[in-house]
Amino acid sequence: MFTKVSKILVLALVLGLVFSSCQTAAAAEPAAAAEEAAPAEQAAEPAASGEKKVIGLASYQLGNDWNIQVAEGVKAKAAEMGWEVIQTNAETDSEAQLTALEGFLSQGVDGVVVPGGAGPTLEPVIAKLKAAGIPVVTVDLTTQNSVTDIFPDNYMTTELLSVFAVNKMNGVAGKYVHLTIPDFGWKTVDIRDKVADLVFEIEGWTYLGVLDSGLADAVNQSMTAVRSALLANPDINLVYSSWGMPAVGAAKAIRESGMQDKVFVVCTDADRIVLAEMAEEDSPIKGVIGQRPFDMGTMAVDYLQKAFNGDTNIPKTAFAPFYFVTNHPELLPPGVETKTPEEAWAILYPDVEFGKVN
Repeated sequence: MFTKVSKILVLALVLGLVFSSCQTAAAAEPAAAAEEAAPAEQAAEPAASGEKKVIGLASYQLGNDWNIQVAEGVKAKAAEMGWEVIQTNAETDSEAQLTALEGFLSQGVDGVVVPGGAGPTLEPVIAKLKAAGIPVVTVDLTTQNSVTDIFPDNYMTTELLSVFAVNKMNGVAGKYVHLTIPDFGWKTVDIRDKVADLVFEIEGWTYLGVLDSGLADAVNQSMTAVRSALLANPDINLVYSSWGMPAVGAAKAIRESGMQDKVFVVCTDADRIVLAEMAEEDSPIKGVIGQRPFDMGTMAVDYLQKAFNGDTNIPKTAFAPFYFVTNHPELLPPGVETKTPEEAWAILYPDVEFGKVN
């Protein structure tokens, strides 16, 4: 077992290196962000020929903005290339997603994009696709046989959320519950869970347990879970949510209890429903990592293009840009670029009226 001192040294080494290497990206001027090219897009080479490609898009679900926007990014970039996209929706069923990938294998598509899912379950069929010469790019999950795996920098973004929470408490060790998808095997969520818990442990916070957000009905399930947690532990200070939809359920439970001035929420994912809730004057949601899922989708197509062109220098892990969304930028380290909920909405959902979530 690590001692507390060794944990501090490990965190300082790992997160310090990550933060120092990525802080510049977080602080880059995004004034023209709606037109800004993602890193892979800037580096993508022209197609070796005008040959039309057929891309399989195996979405794990399409029940929130993150999944929808990744898919839209894939389709928009593919259309620009003159490629065809065949999309499936597993509706949070790993077996259905597995079947979809088997179908792409039998159809002999040229490449595959997999946004989200349970990596270990999908690994065998992704290995088959690779063996058949069909490159696979994943988004927000890790598999050995993919060309590359695209993430936000979950280490740095989780550190930022945790530091934000520590500063929100003015250095006083708080008490928190952790709202997540326990034991699902989704690496990006695992990173957010473990890094946050380690930061809070080092800072002396009291961990009051994990709450299961579920997947299919995350808002309502999370509202019920947080309601029970508040009744059992009325001295909670923070609900840390590893993804966006559960944070909305947490906010509903906190508002219902009248504890908005005592309990706050931080999360990853700037879904429209998250930003709309966050913009309310009494919202408990105070800090959000705003992924840029549309850009993650375009990056996936760029990396497929590189694979088609025979590029052998594709990074196995690629970090996508993000925004830190908050009305309290003073709680973040210097140099971190922030957006208000309204500003983030204008960038991420430029064609949708602010507050419209359906």
